[in-house]
Amino acid sequence: MAQLAPTAITAATTLPDATPVASPSASATPPTACPPPWGVCTASSATGNFDGRGQEVFRASPVPAPSGAIVDWLLEVSLPDGRNVSGRLSGLLAGRGGCPALDGPYAIVRGAANFAGASRDLAFVEINHGSSTGFGILVGIQGEALGLATVASGAERCQRTFPFSGSVTHGNGLACGRRGSAPVLWVRQVADYPPRDYAHYDWYQATYAWQGLQLYLLSLEHAVITSDDSRFGPSYAVACGSVSIRG
Repeated sequence: MAQLAPTAITAATTLPDATPVASPSASATPPTACPPPWGVCTASSATGNFDGRGQEVFRASPVPAPSGAIVDWLLEVSLPDGRNVSGRLSGLLAGRGGCPALDGPYAIVRGAANFAGASRDLAFVEINHGSSTGFGILVGIQGEALGLATVASGAERCQRTFPFSGSVTHGNGLACGRRGSAPVLWVRQVADYPPRDYAHYDWYQATYAWQGLQLYLLSLEHAVITSDDSRFGPSYAVACGSVSIRG
């Protein structure tokens, strides 16, 4: 099954509908606080146990320029002792450790849950979308700063964005779970199986173990399934604790 590794996750980024839409180019039109094509200009938040000591608020807020145009997003967690752990979206998505920078024109907090286990929560933040697929990051406290869940091994090393939802021809999702006593993250995909009949699909599931915010590949699974299979629906969804985003 190891030979399927390049296909299992990378297929999501090669399908036409799953490609993130590029950021708009500059024009002569005066900037506005809520510019198209995203139309995202308001703060969003979720409550969770981000530092392992209680319930805190995780918030994403736009950072405006004097002109009113949004130039970045501030992600922050307000801790019970009055401190804030924060980071700019642009900084979190910057290239590091040999991994390329990511495109993230906006930030919407879609919820928080114990994706990495019961000790502390991670926020799931949407940062981009294509015509039918959203792209999110998992953000948590790492030391005294915010960090992103990052795939550290396997064919998808450096992956920090996770696609979700999809169309009648493909879908992507992720969910938290356990293998034995250890927490794992399941990253799933379905893609139409030729000949295209909208009934048969290639199904893939990558299982990752957590070490801090690093994800290490444990296994890859593949099967040809139908749209009636119990594995089909979850392959379009983000599911962990109170987070439930259905494609």
